[in-house]
Amino acid sequence: MRRRISPTMLRLVLAIFALQLASSAAAIFFLRGQMNEVVRADRLRQLADVRDDLLATYYEGGRPALEAMIANRRGSAADPGVFIALSGYGATGQSPARPPVLRNLSQVPALPISSSARPVTVHRGADLPSLEGLTLTGSLPDGERLTVGVMGLGERRFNLAFATAIGLTISVAVALAMLSALLLWLVIGRRTHQIAQTAAELAQGNFGARVPEAEAGDGFDHLRIQINSMAERIDSLVSQLSSVSGALAHDLRSPVARLTAAIDTALVVVDGQGAGGTTRALEALQAARADAEGLRRMLETALEITRLEGGAIQDRRVPLDLCAIAQDLVELYEPLAEQAGITLVAQGDPAIVPCDRELVSRALANLIDNAMKYGGRNVRVSTVMLGAGAEISVADDGPGIPKADRARVVERFVRLDNARTLPGGGLGLAMVAAVARLHGGELVLGGDEGLVATLRLPA
Repeated sequence: MRRRISPTMLRLVLAIFALQLASSAAAIFFLRGQMNEVVRADRLRQLADVRDDLLATYYEGGRPALEAMIANRRGSAADPGVFIALSGYGATGQSPARPPVLRNLSQVPALPISSSARPVTVHRGADLPSLEGLTLTGSLPDGERLTVGVMGLGERRFNLAFATAIGLTISVAVALAMLSALLLWLVIGRRTHQIAQTAAELAQGNFGARVPEAEAGDGFDHLRIQINSMAERIDSLVSQLSSVSGALAHDLRSPVARLTAAIDTALVVVDGQGAGGTTRALEALQAARADAEGLRRMLETALEITRLEGGAIQDRRVPLDLCAIAQDLVELYEPLAEQAGITLVAQGDPAIVPCDRELVSRALANLIDNAMKYGGRNVRVSTVMLGAGAEISVADDGPGIPKADRARVVERFVRLDNARTLPGGGLGLAMVAAVARLHGGELVLGGDEGLVATLRLPA
């Protein structure tokens, strides 16, 4: 109940009420204006018809016929909404004034002769209310004045009907406003309930929950798309996390076993053979130290990827030239490349984008290291500036990565079968992808012959 009478809902109801009332009032006032024009046109037409009938009677039978028509209420003179006044002197001006002939009037209106209709107040008698009307005043050939008019009885009734319509409009507007607000509340409540229910299922661990599609194109639809995208991202991360344990156990089993065996050997040799086993014990301990260092680096890289994906890294982005970073790293890796018989070159134009030098350098170092370790004999690092950002690519002529596995190898602890015999933990490309996402870019793996790993960063 509290949600139904909340200030937001109350403001919504009042806004809908005001809009509907204003629109209804505007429509009625517009209709009233149009109807008034129609009524006025009808009155003018009626006024002209009555005048023409009276003049026709006058020209056919003279004043006696006209006076008889007015007095006996014949023809158009019988209309209760018509008033007539015939007054004045004879044509010669010598005869005494004739008494006026009146119809629906108590006195002759004092109006000048005019060919156009004029508004006038009609006095019908002491015990009758005065009315507004339209009148035409003309002169007959004998000098008498003929005043013809129509009273505004229809307009008065129309104004009364308009006042009634206003009251009815207010009642209907209130009912429609309440109904519209209720329907809107139900629609909004249903959409928000779906979103809240999906969020509750996600909070309970059901990462496959999605907000049902509506395709309405409104703000709720945009919110639905974003929540579903978030749910898909969470589902992907959880799926990766669930698969990490198996891959991690598989990849760590050999170094852990070697570490355990080396330490056991060292203990046995040192304890059972005395000083003669010192050399062998030293070698075993050195091997154990190397494996332990490998495990440490693997765990540190995994933790760093977690920090990158969680946004726990301080923003240290400044405009830097990717071409200069690439040349520095190529110079750093050149001695190793020469020892391995690998040709390592850097090329490209200046490409300045805002980035974290340390993170981008580590990502590029991982790409170069992978190319030298798993690629062929030629490795090329290139940079290019694009309209929306820049790209830095590392290409090799090795066996490459099958297209079906390219989306999978950027996940943590994923190693292809042909790479399990070489040192590594399956975290290099995952770290590069995390750096790319932190910068708002992406890591793209391509190439038909060999592998081309491209790090795209926005400008």
